[in-house]
Amino acid sequence: MTAAKSSNGDLEDLRVIVYREGELYIAQGIDHDIATQAPDITTLLERLDLTIDAECAMSRDRGDQPFVGIPPAPNYFHTLWDQRSVSLARLQVPVHQHLRIEVALAKAA
Repeated sequence: MTAAKSSNGDLEDLRVIVYREGELYIAQGIDHDIATQAPDITTLLERLDLTIDAECAMSRDRGDQPFVGIPPAPNYFHTLWDQRSVSLARLQVPVHQHLRIEVALAKAA
């Protein structure tokens, strides 16, 4: 898989906010408007990994860098990020050892 790189060639940081909505947990990308959902956090992180992997593969097939053309998330999610309660530090999702993924939990409402 192709590593997500910024325009200067560095590995890309992906920020993801996790919050609960009803019975589901949602993982919402901040820098790129990508998301997934699951009934528990373990499954959520697995699905997040699959979602990122699929985007990287589709981008590679198009001859693009990953996440090209995917805009940032709406401002609401940036606010959730700014007000996050717990950062899970830098999570290395196993398939994406070349990406720096920071996952944080949103404050409970």
